[in-house]
Amino acid sequence: MDRATLSELQTQMERLADGDRSAFHPVFAVLWPLLRRFAARHLGPEEAEDVAQEALVKIFFRAGEFDPSRNALAWALGITAFEIKTLRRRRLRRREDAVREGSFGRLRDGAQTPEMEAMTNDTERMLQEALGALRPEDAETLRLYARGERPSLAAATFRKRVERALTRLRSVWRTTDGRP
Repeated sequence: MDRATLSELQTQMERLADGDRSAFHPVFAVLWPLLRRFAARHLGPEEAEDVAQEALVKIFFRAGEFDPSRNALAWALGITAFEIKTLRRRRLRRREDAVREGSFGRLRDGAQTPEMEAMTNDTERMLQEALGALRPEDAETLRLYARGERPSLAAATFRKRVERALTRLRSVWRTTDGRP
């Protein structure tokens, strides 16, 4: 998003907060695609639209509470993030019995549900890509650490290598996964 659009959003949100109803459409035009994309990064496409819509309803309902000294986009994304968390909590509550029985994401025969299997495969693929982007020494250090093995190094040296490799992995993961 360019600075001009951000500035326009800020101006329109200030007008909306002051009660100017003609600012509804410009705010909607800027926020709708952004909030949908933001929600889609954390949810499925069908849920992302619902969450973005709920967030926009709350943004418009609470427009009078908007503080012009705050960043309008950050305020809107904060409301959307809250809606994402709310949906996830609702989803967990609906599956409460499955979690209590230890069968969350599993079928009766112990196999994973197709949804969980797809998520696991996707996560493993992204992890392999992230590990491939690391230096070979970092990737090997993390593999050893995951297996509970340690090369013939001092414990403190190996811990420091693991710490640095994990920091680099987090950095790569954020850029490949696109999530904070």
